[in-house]
Amino acid sequence: MSLPPAGPPMSYPGAPGQPSPDRESVQTSAILLIVVGFLCGGTLPAIFGIIALVTMDTDLHSARRMNKIGWISFWVILGLIILFVIAYFVIGGLILGALAVMMPALVGV
Repeated sequence: MSLPPAGPPMSYPGAPGQPSPDRESVQTSAILLIVVGFLCGGTLPAIFGIIALVTMDTDLHSARRMNKIGWISFWVILGLIILFVIAYFVIGGLILGALAVMMPALVGV
């Protein structure tokens, strides 16, 4: 009695020698975080992206956590920048409006 022919060896995600499916998404997210962090959000998100990229090979869970913290800090910093720009224009408009109202009284017209 003979055994059926053996097929190719089975592989499963996370098997030794097989890349984890999450590893690629963590790597892509970390690289994007580094680039976008330096361009738009300051150095803090980029630092978290660099830490995620470095720790990805040893501890994937920690790398995911660093990515998440980096993206949250990016969006918080971007939101603060937008709020400061809006406040700058609102306060500038109020000051210019007040000067326009007070100018005739200052000039003596």
